[in-house]
Amino acid sequence: MKNWIFVAFLLSFSSFFAQPETAQTEVIGGKKYYVHFVQSGNTLWGIHEIYDVPVDDIIKFNPGTEKGLVDGQKLILPVQLQTVMHTVESKETLFAISKKYGVSVESIIAKNPSAELGIKVGQTLTVEGVEKKIIISENVPVSQVQKDKDKITEANKEDSLKYKISFKDTVIQHLILDHETLYSISKRYMVSVEELQSFNGLKNSKIKPGEVLKIPIKKEKIQLLEKREVKKIVLRSVDSTLLFPQKSQYKIAIFLPFNLEKGENNTDYISTLATEFYMGAKLAIDSLEKTGLEAQVFIYDSKTDTLTIKKILEKPEFNNMDLVFGPLTPDNVDVVARWCKINMVRMVCPVSVNSAIIKNNQFVYNAVPSDATLMKGLAEYTLNKNSKDQVIIIKPTSEKDLIMYESFRNTFLSSTFVGVRPKLIEATIENYLSFMKKGVNNILVFPTNEKSSAVKFMNNLSTSTSKFNDENLFVYGTKEWMNFDDVKPHYKNKYNFHFASPNDLNYKYPQTENLHRKYRSTYNADMTKMAVQGFDVLYYFTSFLLLNNSINELTMNQFKLKQSGVNNGYENSNFYIIQQENFDLINVQGN
Repeated sequence: MKNWIFVAFLLSFSSFFAQPETAQTEVIGGKKYYVHFVQSGNTLWGIHEIYDVPVDDIIKFNPGTEKGLVDGQKLILPVQLQTVMHTVESKETLFAISKKYGVSVESIIAKNPSAELGIKVGQTLTVEGVEKKIIISENVPVSQVQKDKDKITEANKEDSLKYKISFKDTVIQHLILDHETLYSISKRYMVSVEELQSFNGLKNSKIKPGEVLKIPIKKEKIQLLEKREVKKIVLRSVDSTLLFPQKSQYKIAIFLPFNLEKGENNTDYISTLATEFYMGAKLAIDSLEKTGLEAQVFIYDSKTDTLTIKKILEKPEFNNMDLVFGPLTPDNVDVVARWCKINMVRMVCPVSVNSAIIKNNQFVYNAVPSDATLMKGLAEYTLNKNSKDQVIIIKPTSEKDLIMYESFRNTFLSSTFVGVRPKLIEATIENYLSFMKKGVNNILVFPTNEKSSAVKFMNNLSTSTSKFNDENLFVYGTKEWMNFDDVKPHYKNKYNFHFASPNDLNYKYPQTENLHRKYRSTYNADMTKMAVQGFDVLYYFTSFLLLNNSINELTMNQFKLKQSGVNNGYENSNFYIIQQENFDLINVQGN
């Protein structure tokens, strides 16, 4: 059963609440310790067996325990770290190895200085500070960790001589895992379900992950319980470098600027967009639940300031977070991206952001292609569709626009093309008219997002091209022109306006009609574009990154993720070519 957890946010929609997982470790002085509360029947040897911590260490960090244990006494037990000799496999990177063993890339380089220049297949790396549970789950060969293991075993032998160790433990504590049931635990420890219920005061057989279950052990058995081999965790490749374990339940965080506490920079417009995105996202999670998703979903009012986001990231539920969506405000994206990189948590940017956010950060996925990527798509379309036409690209003056200009130009001149490559005429807004020809189609490409430049260009074109047939004039601009009210719709229609779009929302498409009906039924309102974005982004990336499912058909998006370079993140490279025809927007090519 999934859980929706709302932090500082209440809306009139049905929601599900859950508490964060119970912490079983503490970090003291930069080191990790297990926390154990003594139960009746515990001994030093029994605690050593549970946590694989030498008795000497138990006493060292808990003075006085050599004289006896007291029920309810809190013990801190150092997490035992071991050294692994890892042999590099094909396509492995330092990031993947650090993720596998739960250590930092820096610590691997510190023990293997040459690794900073790159690693090779078959190379042996010394990896220090690996927890034993990771070694077990990764099924690391004994030979790779034997040295440290021998030291621990020898220490335990000495403990048995130094202290009077008894085997009279009658109770052990078991941390309930996500996939476990009371029945499976009873079989593992050979204790009946009824006895477990009675011993723990349970009224039924329902248990929750993260809780501690007391297990009574039969007194006549003096030998320790047999430790069953833990099955190797199934790992699946999400991309070319990172591996993530499958889970029975996930934790998902969504940052949305609801701005419930109105401030100076908060607007109703932003709050409305956040609410619409949430409504679509909730429908997506509801749908995914039917396909097997089990998740706690945390919704945060991120407002529009960095301080609020930093405080949210410090909340305890962000321990072991699996996936983060947002924030919707581009100015705050870098804060979350840095946190996700440090903590190795995947992050999805659901709206258009600066493409620099994915540089050197493999954990970030841009759901919306950048303007440069869209312009590359427009160039590919122009090269193939208008190879026999007069193609004129007009150079803008803005530095941001020049990035789009270079993207179009470089793609047009270098992309694969069969036959004689058409000429690309480079012009300025002052002289482009001199390059136009009669009797042929003139494709005028003006890659600008500046409203004043677009308006000036279209008005100039309208007053200066009377000697040309309108049907021979084509203007290729950007998606932003659709938001420029001063660029008259009549001109866009007259000059066959084209642009590359990251999505294609058409309420007549069958998949759009189906979602719209569900949306109306749920919210008694018409579905907006931001609501569709919320649905598509949550549905696709949750399916892809957590459930390992491929989604072929969404409502208005398609996602073709490409890595822009080694150690960089991923960007959606999909685009649609949209044309205004008879005042309607027509998809003339979906990529």
